[in-house]
Amino acid sequence: MAEEDREATSNIQAIHELKDREPFVPFRIVLTSGDRYIIDRGANLVELKTEHFYALPGGEDFVFLRKNQIAAVEGLEGKRRSRRKAS
Repeated sequence: MAEEDREATSNIQAIHELKDREPFVPFRIVLTSGDRYIIDRGANLVELKTEHFYALPGGEDFVFLRKNQIAAVEGLEGKRRSRRKAS
């Protein structure tokens, strides 16, 4: 498995762990573009085949987060869960 594939798998595993954590603690997904999304409700994040669908708080907006563009998953308690190396 290539390094990039391992990192992507690690990021997805981190999302699963944080999303299912009891009690839930918000976390941040950072995309390769630099965009950051705070996931404040695990129920608002749905995994699809190649991306995650996230309904933003307030119910008016949503975003698709492509799995291959997730650079990092960070717990908001200050500990970084996973990070993709810069190329």
